[in-house]
Amino acid sequence: MASAESQKATHDVDAKVMGVDDRVRDVEGKVEDVQDDVQDIGNKVQNVDGRVQDVTNRVQDVDNRVQGFGSDINHIYCEVREVNRS
Repeated sequence: MASAESQKATHDVDAKVMGVDDRVRDVEGKVEDVQDDVQDIGNKVQNVDGRVQDVTNRVQDVDNRVQGFGSDINHIYCEVREVNRS
C-alpha cells in the first residue's frame, strides 16, 4: 500500500513538475518574442534617427541658402545705393 501511495505521490509530483516545465517554456517563448519586439523597435528608432538627421541636414542647407540670399540682397542693396549716389 505504501508503495502504491508513494508511486501516486511521485506521479503527482512529476505531473506538477511537467506542468511547471511547460509554463517555463511558455514564458521563455514570450521572453524571446519580447526580445524580438525590442530589437524591431530599436531598428525603427535608428531608422527614425536617420530620417531626423536627414531633415536636420536639409534644414541646414536651406538655412545656408537663405544666408546666401541675404548676402546677395545686401550686396545688391549696396550697389543700388552706390548707383543712386552717382
